[in-house]
Parts: sequence; structure tokens; C-alpha cells
Amino acid sequence: MNPSISVHPSNLSSLTLFGLSLCNYVLMYWANVFLAKHLSINAFDDFNVAVSVVTLLSTFATLGLEKYALRLVALYMERGNWSRLRGFWQFSWRTILLFSFVLMGVTNVGLTVVLAWHNAESHTATLLYVLFLPAIALCLYLTELITVYGAQILALVLYRLVLPSVFFLLIIGLNKAQGTLTVETVMICFGSAWCLTLLMMLSAAHLTRPKKLKPVKADYQGKRWWLKSSLPLLLSSLLMTLLMTAGPILLAIRYPSPATVAIYAIAMKSSGFLALLGTSTNRYYLPMLMVLVERRDQAGINELLNKRTVFVAGFITVFLCLIGAWGSQILELFGPTFSKGYWTLLISSVGTAFMTLFSDSLYYLQFMSRNRLVIGLLSLAAIGMLTLGYSLGAIYGATGMAIAYALPTMTLFSVLKWQARRHMLRFMAG
Repeated sequence: MNPSISVHPSNLSSLTLFGLSLCNYVLMYWANVFLAKHLSINAFDDFNVAVSVVTLLSTFATLGLEKYALRLVALYMERGNWSRLRGFWQFSWRTILLFSFVLMGVTNVGLTVVLAWHNAESHTATLLYVLFLPAIALCLYLTELITVYGAQILALVLYRLVLPSVFFLLIIGLNKAQGTLTVETVMICFGSAWCLTLLMMLSAAHLTRPKKLKPVKADYQGKRWWLKSSLPLLLSSLLMTLLMTAGPILLAIRYPSPATVAIYAIAMKSSGFLALLGTSTNRYYLPMLMVLVERRDQAGINELLNKRTVFVAGFITVFLCLIGAWGSQILELFGPTFSKGYWTLLISSVGTAFMTLFSDSLYYLQFMSRNRLVIGLLSLAAIGMLTLGYSLGAIYGATGMAIAYALPTMTLFSVLKWQARRHMLRFMAG
């Protein structure tokens, strides 16, 4: 047992995490409002598609190693296995960087060839943003690593506050300097913000790493096992990202109206605050949960999960009340056209609320080697979302796509919560 690892979440830290998530939400929301007003509807559509595509690619580029770090680094620190921890850190960032460059090249060449083959319009915004994939993937990994090192607040300051602030300042400054914005320059601004954040994260990871880690020699003996164990997390992350981001891409194919695509994208971004809240709290609570499971501390686990549930449920309730009362007015900030997306926003928010409240169950089951169950359920949800979206999106547009997202998501996370509770009871009893 490593007594230096805290397994007692503080209310102040939880509120700080919420505050950072709120700041990120506000900054990115206003950035999208700004872009919706300063870009043409086609250019804003291109921006949303580019972000969706690269979000999927960045999830793939990390190979699941960033999520695996939440479990493995915490356990190596708990057991004092510093040589293996150093080996995992060096193996992870090198693998992610190499694979990101490969994926970047394959995507840009492949997309260019496909568009030329079909004589389709060139999506320069996507091609440009893909060039920043290595920096984005490393940032995602370092956020988790710094979190497990115990500097949760610092990690989220960089990821949730510095990144969107730099992006917002860059697009505002560029608009004032040039008088106009293009989607290509916006993507360059976003990529530049990722690069600056990466430099800060590298420094933060160096400063926050455990002192006992510095003098030891790296042990790489587990690298095949690390990669094999991270792949189920990669697959689950890809499927989750597909649930969250495939809507704009599918709508662009089935309902070729830039306004409809933009309305759905904005509704998902608006409900995305709940997803941010879920990921932020998971980064804070999951390493503690893994240590408590390692110690088989049933009372500590119950206390931890109850605190997370109360904290998250309270903010979900407030958010849904705000959306129900002022959803149309919130969407109208983007322009009169977007106020038509009230039901799209409300439906997608309910689906995201279920995901946020029960998202810890997904990672618990995977950390406890229930990968087949989790990936099977995620696959069914993704297939359900794509099937429903293909039909409902073509008929009802953005609202149909929101239904296609919400129904499988609510079912998925309700089942995951039930399965996690059953597994924990059996595990502790054994």
C-alpha cells in the first residue's frame, strides 16, 4: 500500500473540476457562436465535419493507452513499481507519436484520392486539421498521465482552460487583423492552440512526475501486454466517439442541408457540457476507484461512488432544467435558424445525461477485464445509432438524428450500470 496516494475526494477539488469544465464549455460555446456568425453556413458546416473527423482519428491515434494509464499508472504507483512505470511512460508516448504520424499520412492521402476519384469538393479544412493529429493525440495522453500523477487540477487547467482560451483569442485576433475568417485559417488556429498546449503539458508532466521515478531505469518487458490490454479501451473509445460525433457526418450524407447539419452539431455541442462534466469527474475519481479496488475496500468504494453520483446528478438536474426552460433562446445565440433545434437539443441532452451519470461503470468493467461485455454492448449501441440515424436522419433531420443518438445511449449506460453493480458485489464477496 502506498499511503501517498489519496483516495478521499475533496469537495473543493470536485467543485474546481466543475468550474474548469464550465469555463471550457463557455469558451468553446462562445467560440462556436463567433464562428457561426463570421463564417458562411457551408464553411461552418465544414468546420464541424473537420472537428468530428479528427476527433475520431485522435481517439484511434492514442491506441487506448491514455485510458489504460488511468488504471496502470495508479497501480504501479500504489505498488511502487517505478521501473515499469517509467517503461510504460516512454513506450506509450513513442507509440502514440509514431502511430499518429502514420495515421495522419494515410488519412490525408486517402481522403485526397477519394475526393479526386469522385470529383467531389475538396475538404481543405479537414486535410489541414489532420496535420495536427500528433499534437492532439499526445495532449490527450498527457492529460490522463498528469491527472494520475496527482495534479488533476493542473491537467484540466491546461486542457479545459488554456486550450480553448488560446483558440478563442487566435480567431478573434485574426478576424480583427484580416476583417474576415475562412474555415482554413480557423483550423490552423485550432491546431496551433493544440501545439501550444502540448508544450505546456510536456513541462507539466516533467514537473509533476513522482520523485522516485527520476533515477530508475525503464523496464519495457510488459510492452506487448500493455498494448494488448489497451486495445479494448481503444475500441470502446472509438465506439463512444462514434456515438457522439458520427451524427454530423451521417447527416451530411443522408440530409444534405448545411443548416440541418449545423443545427445538430450545435445541439450536441450544447449538451456536450454534460459529457465534459463526465470526463472531468472520471479523471478525478477513477484512479482512486482502482486503488480502492486493489485494496478491496468496499466501504471506501461505496463512499467514493456515492459522492460522485450526488455531485454529478446535481449538476445534471440544473442543466436539464435550464435547457427545458431556455433552450430556444440559448440556440438563438448562433442565429435565428438555430432556434429550430430546441427538441434536438433537449433529446440529445437527456441521452448525454444518462451517459455522464453512469460513465464510470464503463471504465470499471473494462478495468476489471470485462472487455467482451463492454465492447459487445457498445457495438450494439453504435449499430443501433447508425441504423436509426440512417433512417430517422433522412426523414426528420436533426431531431431524428438526436433520437437515434439518445435511445441507444440511454439503454447502453443503464445496462452498463447494472452490470457494474453486479460485478462489484461478486468481486468483493469473493
